[in-house]
Amino acid sequence: MTEFAAADGAALVDATEVQAQAPDARTFADLELELIVERRYQPRTIFDADALQELANDIARRGVLQPILVRPLPADRLQDTFENRPPGQRLPEFEIVAGARRFRASRLAGLKSIPVLIRALDDQQAAEACLVENLQREGLTELEEAEGYAELVETTGVAKEEIGAKIHKSRSYVYGRMKLLDLTVVPREALRTGEIDASRALLIARIPNEKLQMDALKEATQKDHQGSPRLSYRAFQAWVQQNVMLKLATAIFPIDDVTLVPAAGTCPACPKRTGASPDLFSDVDGPDVCTDPPCFQEKRAAHSARLADQARARGVEVIEGKEALELKPHQWANWLHGYSDLTGDLREVLSERDLKGKLKLFIDPHTQEAREIIPDDLETKGRHKIAEKAAKADPSVAKELKKDLERQAEFDAAREKRKLAEEYQERWRAAAANQIRPRILAGEITTLSAQLLRRVLLEISTTDARCNSESLADVLGIPPYDEALLASSVRSIDDTEVGFALLRVLLEGDLDPPVDYVEGEHVYDDSAPAIEEFARLLSIDLQGVKAEIQEQIRAERAANAFAADDLAAQPEGSAKGKKSKARPAAPAKKPSKEEVQASIATAMQELDAGPEGAVVGVADASPETTAVATAGAGADGEISVSDRVAVSDAKYSQHGKQGTVTRLEAKGRLRITFDDESDAVLPAGALTLVAKSLWPFPDSGTPRPLAKPQFEAGQRVRVRGALSGYAAEYHDKEGTLKNLVEGTTKWVVNLARPKKAPKLVELEAEVLEVQA
Repeated sequence: MTEFAAADGAALVDATEVQAQAPDARTFADLELELIVERRYQPRTIFDADALQELANDIARRGVLQPILVRPLPADRLQDTFENRPPGQRLPEFEIVAGARRFRASRLAGLKSIPVLIRALDDQQAAEACLVENLQREGLTELEEAEGYAELVETTGVAKEEIGAKIHKSRSYVYGRMKLLDLTVVPREALRTGEIDASRALLIARIPNEKLQMDALKEATQKDHQGSPRLSYRAFQAWVQQNVMLKLATAIFPIDDVTLVPAAGTCPACPKRTGASPDLFSDVDGPDVCTDPPCFQEKRAAHSARLADQARARGVEVIEGKEALELKPHQWANWLHGYSDLTGDLREVLSERDLKGKLKLFIDPHTQEAREIIPDDLETKGRHKIAEKAAKADPSVAKELKKDLERQAEFDAAREKRKLAEEYQERWRAAAANQIRPRILAGEITTLSAQLLRRVLLEISTTDARCNSESLADVLGIPPYDEALLASSVRSIDDTEVGFALLRVLLEGDLDPPVDYVEGEHVYDDSAPAIEEFARLLSIDLQGVKAEIQEQIRAERAANAFAADDLAAQPEGSAKGKKSKARPAAPAKKPSKEEVQASIATAMQELDAGPEGAVVGVADASPETTAVATAGAGADGEISVSDRVAVSDAKYSQHGKQGTVTRLEAKGRLRITFDDESDAVLPAGALTLVAKSLWPFPDSGTPRPLAKPQFEAGQRVRVRGALSGYAAEYHDKEGTLKNLVEGTTKWVVNLARPKKAPKLVELEAEVLEVQA
């Protein structure tokens, strides 16, 4: 029996009659809206409210011009439609296949029924019809499109290649859209809200790690000053390939070893290799690129751990962790402190006796790469053997070999001298700090002296800047380079501890010796203003500390020299008890204990003296130097900073002038700023104390303003001739003043000719004169 709608008299269709029809049967009818329900899995999930209202207004005027596609309600929908229907409403009998937007607009327009095309479709047919129809419509978001493809594959089992044919899209297009479903929650929401576009989202979706996806999203959403993306698509694509993707050719582990990380399998068979999805990674150069850095790093670490275990089993020391970080503190450093790589040619010439106890396995703390290394002195020995071998094979290279050996010997001597200077500076500073630090915490320093206040001023002005955030982080016991943590830690210091923290920061800032490069040599500045002042205030014998460290170094060097001589005296093969068939060379004369100690003493003296113009150590200074360096302890007649002095030695051009001591220099000399605002560095013996200083001003009268420099930036100057020391190479040259070096009397001078590249040097004001 046919039923008719009460509103307009249109014939109503019985769902059971439709289900009984042939699968390809089609029936057109008008159905009441309450008899129709939307599909549970709708490809279109976002409906623009304004556009939907506009469509409803049009339907109210002209009606629905194109029927929607429905099918009889499937059996698995009976329960949820029964439970979810409004009270008093009839049970729905049909499910929308395509046309959900027209259905919603008709309901907004107030219609009671809608024209439909009824087809008896099973779940697979309905899903395919729904998805294909919706996927060809405009306005579908990329995520809705991807979810539609995924449902089509899951519901119908259709291959991805066939989807492209059905909707007239390429296979790579379908693969790319479906890959968007691999986005984690936050990047997916960024795509849904339009914060990133689909092309950038696809680059992120190809990353199989959530944390790396978040890093990539952060990079993709950074804005420039105009509010536009900071990186273009191409630039972001390059960033992803450089920071996320790793070429398997660079792997330090065997990529086909399944035992490294059994759960991951081999790299060639990994689905995260770009070659496993060529359509998805068509923009990547090559098929053997890993897109899973955590897995790559896990295999690298497992390989290094395996090599370390094998090395330990052979009795080889393994350097890793904190110890390895000390040898290679920076990721991009291509050298190790005191060690060199054991290359193939070195292994050929070095015997087992040479390598015994010296060969080590280094686990790079930044890359986890394992490398065999040997001490630098053994590497030098190996290079000599290689050169000697080459000379025997070709006598013409013997002369060149001799020159190379001489150059290498000079280089080794310079390197050893530099190492000795660095070791001495670091050790005496650490020894002094170890005495000072507990006494600061014990509260023995209750007020800041004038000299310590000057140090604070210099640090605040960044003139000297020996202290830095690392010094403060060390004192507070927190990781360095975290500005937010550093700031919060400083704010949380107890009021009673602030002064102690300040003193300790000043102390830590002096632990690293300043170094300069003068005339091809590393020159270490022996000055340590904070340590020297602490030692004065606490009556610590700083000269004794330095002398003790020098004696320790002499004893250690002498012991090492005798140990090396004893080892060198052993014949080749003695480690294994075999006799060498080669004719033994004439044995070198073993130096006596006195000769070794004399050579070390000479090196220490050279270290203290330094090159001309360098700052020297105080341990071997003259009595005059010692008197000045320890001045200010309160004894009458001792000259210190801020004292009022007069030049009493007639041989100096400043004879009779008066001024104020502004700095204690090396070798018992002092820097004085005279009343006429000129400066000079003079020995203490040439000066007479006029008045002791009372902080912050001398007691001889009213406060004196700070001396003004006698030069101005932009002036043309000439370096005075007949100079000696560090400025000799610049004498008689002309240049332009750039700026005064804060806290000193030095000026930055550009000695380059006009229109040439700048040649900037720092020169003392006393060696410069203004050109007319």
